Amino acid sequence: GAVNIQEIPGATLAVQKFTGFVTEGEVARQKDALLTSLAIDGIEIDVPHGKEVPHVIFQYNPPYTIPILRRNEIGIPVRISADDDEADGASLLKEWDIADEE
Repeated sequence: GAVNIQEIPGATLAVQKFTGFVTEGEVARQKDALLTSLAIDGIEIDVPHGKEVPHVIFQYNPPYTIPILRRNEIGIPVRISADDDEADGASLLKEWDIADEE
């Protein structure tokens, strides 16, 4: 078939890996799990209030790959501010007990 090229605006995505076939039911289950994890971690989703949360699916294997070996990912847009990046880096250094070399 014909190739359709679309420009997609840049976004920061929270991504979660999963195996198996990509079906509507599995995508819904994985999306719910990722949204729950984001809510627990206090990460804000980059979607206007009341709108459906968009997602993107990445599939990396040829169709003949057995389900348990298939690598898929689901991504949801999130908001990350510059302050959050610095705070996360500092907390990881503390959590992992890594000396700040700067």
